[in-house]
Amino acid sequence: MPQDEQPGRGLTFGRVAENYDRARPGYPAELYADIATGGRLRVLEAGAGTGKATVALAELGASVVAVEPDSGMADLVRRRTANLDVAVQVSRFEECVVPAASFDVVVAAQSWHWVNHEEGAAVAARALVPGGLLRLWWNMPSDLDGPAWEAVRAAYDATVPEAAPLLARSLGAQSESTVPRADGFGAWSSSTYRWVQRYTADEFCAMAATYSSHIILDDTRRKRVLDAVHAAITEYGHVDYHYVTQMMTARLD
Repeated sequence: MPQDEQPGRGLTFGRVAENYDRARPGYPAELYADIATGGRLRVLEAGAGTGKATVALAELGASVVAVEPDSGMADLVRRRTANLDVAVQVSRFEECVVPAASFDVVVAAQSWHWVNHEEGAAVAARALVPGGLLRLWWNMPSDLDGPAWEAVRAAYDATVPEAAPLLARSLGAQSESTVPRADGFGAWSSSTYRWVQRYTADEFCAMAATYSSHIILDDTRRKRVLDAVHAAITEYGHVDYHYVTQMMTARLD
């Protein structure tokens, strides 16, 4: 599970909301198919970001309340979902106000690491109907091996090594034990989805620039590292990014 030891970074993404929406990858269709089984879902979403999961779930027929603390991100979600059954609330998930026992599933796409786990689980437990599900998922790198990836790692090492972890280190699927047990919920079960996306140098650097590890850099350091990474990828023409999307699911007791 991706982690960040500086929670304040979670409110930096609004600065790059449009670029984030264009450059960040989505999630596999198979994941959404696994979620959207058994009729019309009422979904509460923690940390909607720019609405990648919000839109996908609503287009599958779900009714979604999307909670997003960054007003810039929330504005983009509203624009993207204007004709869908989506309500957007600007709030930390831990402080959102929603009716009790009124949702079938609480979801967090690439965002639960920004939520206080104990407080977030309590909000989810109150919001869900009996037997409702808490579903958390992340895209993670897997098997980023070969000469092109070695060149990318070397570019980070030579410029800003601390910016690299989410982009140039293989994580792969994680054990269920890496996610703290959610009070009031049963044990986690895990589903994994493996897929590959090819990036040109421009595309990869556009994505990298939307990560908090890059956003917090001053302009000079950010340009230095992205120029180095761009040159490394250009030498090889592209990089094939092997993703593992992992979803953790727990049922309300």
